[in-house]
Amino acid sequence: MKKYILWFSLIASILMISGCTDDIGMNKEDKNEIPPVQTEDSEEKVFGEDPRLYEFEKKDSVVTFYITIGKENEASFYELNNWYSIHNSETTSPKLDIMIQEGTAKGIKEGLFGFDETEMNASIQLRGKSTRVAAQKSFKIKLYDSAGLWRGQKTLNLNKHPYDATRVRNKLSFDYFTKIPGLTSMRTQFVHLYVKDLTKKDSNGKFEDYGLYTQIEQANERFLAAHGLDSNGNLYKATNFEFFRYHDQLKLETDSLFNKDEFEMVLESKGSNDHRKLLTMLDDVNNQKLNINEVVERHFDKENYLTWIATNILMGNSDVTTQNFYLYCPSNSEKWYFLPWDYDGAWRSSPTAEKHSELADWQDGLSNYWGSVLHKRFFKDPKNVEVLTKKIEELTAIINPETTKKLLDQYYQTVSQFVKKSPDKDYLDVEIADFDDVYYGIVNESLLNKEVYYKNLEKPMPFFLDDYKNEKNQHVFTWDPSYDIQGDDLFYTLQISTDPAFSHIVHEKKDMIETQYAYQLSKGTYYWRVVAKDAKNNVQTAFDLYEDEDGSKYFGVKKMIVN
Repeated sequence: MKKYILWFSLIASILMISGCTDDIGMNKEDKNEIPPVQTEDSEEKVFGEDPRLYEFEKKDSVVTFYITIGKENEASFYELNNWYSIHNSETTSPKLDIMIQEGTAKGIKEGLFGFDETEMNASIQLRGKSTRVAAQKSFKIKLYDSAGLWRGQKTLNLNKHPYDATRVRNKLSFDYFTKIPGLTSMRTQFVHLYVKDLTKKDSNGKFEDYGLYTQIEQANERFLAAHGLDSNGNLYKATNFEFFRYHDQLKLETDSLFNKDEFEMVLESKGSNDHRKLLTMLDDVNNQKLNINEVVERHFDKENYLTWIATNILMGNSDVTTQNFYLYCPSNSEKWYFLPWDYDGAWRSSPTAEKHSELADWQDGLSNYWGSVLHKRFFKDPKNVEVLTKKIEELTAIINPETTKKLLDQYYQTVSQFVKKSPDKDYLDVEIADFDDVYYGIVNESLLNKEVYYKNLEKPMPFFLDDYKNEKNQHVFTWDPSYDIQGDDLFYTLQISTDPAFSHIVHEKKDMIETQYAYQLSKGTYYWRVVAKDAKNNVQTAFDLYEDEDGSKYFGVKKMIVN
C-alpha cells in the first residue's frame, strides 16, 4: 500500500496499479479475453430520460420556504451552523426537528406545501464537505412520512454555493444536462429561505432572511423511478473512489467481514445492496491481463462514459476523479452509467486560457482523470482519446457560449436581486461592482476548456511520488512512470530543496530515464519533486500536494525529514 495525495488535501491509502503495464498492443495470446455479452434489445436503447420532466417550472422561478426550528431540539440553529467551528471535524453534526412550509415573500401561503402544518414535519442537518466550514451553510432536509412529498421528493438539498460568486454553476450545469443525450440531470429550483429558531431564548417569533439557495434533487430510488430508470437497480455515490478494488472495504453484505461504514468511505449505496455486479466490474477493471477495451464494452455504456467525461472537460469540472458522481446499473443489465452530481467547481470564469487555472496543471483536461485506474487504462489507447476528442467536438453544438449566455440571462434577474442585498452580499467573495463581470465571465468557459484540453494532451500524464527510503546510508527516491499519449520519450528531473517553494535547491538531477535516484542527505527537513518532460519539452508534475500550516499549496511536492 502506498499513500497518495490527490488534488486538494485528500490523503488515502490505496494500492496503485503500476504504470509499466500497457493495455495497448497486447496479443490475444497474452491476455484473457472477455466473452461477448448477450444483451436484450432493450439494453441497447440510448440511455436518457423524458425531457418533459424538467418543464414544469421556469428556470428563473423562486420557491420560498419558511423553516421553524422546534424549541424541543437539544441544539439550536446557531449551534448547527457553527458545529464544525466548535466541535472536532470528525464528529457528525446533529439533526434538528423542523417545520417546513412554503409561501411567498409575504409569508406562508394557503394551498402551498405545509401551509396548515402544526407539528414538526422534517429534519434539517448540514450538508457538504468543504462547505461545512463556510460562513454560509448548505442544508439537507428530509421530510417525515406524515409530511408527504414536495414535488415528488422527500429529500431537499438546499445548496448555498458559498465559494461560487455567480451562485449558478450547479444550476447552469444541470440545466445543460437536460439537453445532453446519454446523461441524466437533476431537477433544480431557486429557493428563498426564511428561518425562525424557537430554541433561542430571545426569539421574537419572527423569521430571519437567509437569502438565496438552489434546491437540487437527491439521487436515490425515488429519483430513479421519477426519471424512468430502474428503482431496483444499483446506485452508488462516489465518496473516495478511484475504481480500485478496495478488498478490505468493498465486500458483499453476506460476507462476515462486511462493514457498512467502511464500505461507504468509498461508495455510498443508494439503491440495491446486492454488490455482486459492482465487485465483478472492479475485478475486471483491475485485472491487468484483461484488455481494457473489452472490459469497458462489457461493463459500461461507452456512449454515456465518453459523454460524461467530455461534458466535465467542457464545463471545467475537475473535482470528479474520486467523488461528485453516481454509478447506476439497471437490475437486468451489466452496464454501468455515470450520473452527474455537484458542479460547484465548474465554470471558473477565466479571462484567457493562459490564466485559466490556479490549480495544478494536470487538473485540466484528460490528465485530471489519470488518478483513476479505469480512466488511466482506457485512455492509454490513443484510439479512445480520439473518440473522446470527437465527442467533445460533437458536444460543442450544445455546450457553447451562445447557449451559456442565454441560460445566464434567464437566471440573472433572480440571482442579482439576492446577491446585491443582505445577507448574500455580506458574504459574496467579490465586490458587488464586479459581480456582473464575474457572472458573465463564464460565457466563454467551454471554449477555453476545450483549448486547454488540446494543449494538455501534448503533455506527459501526471504520476505519483513514492515515500523515500533510506538504504545503506543513501536516500532512495522513486516514483511511478509518466505516460505520453503521443509515444514521445520521457525524461525526469528530480529536485531537493530546503523549502517547499524550491528557492533553496540543494540538489538537482536532470533528464533521467530511470524512475529511481539515490542521494546522501544530512539531517534536516527537505522537500522534493519530480518533473516529467517529453522530447518536445512539454512538462508535467506529480499528483502529490504539500500544504503548509498557512494553507499554502505546493503542487507536485513531498516533504521528508531526515533523522
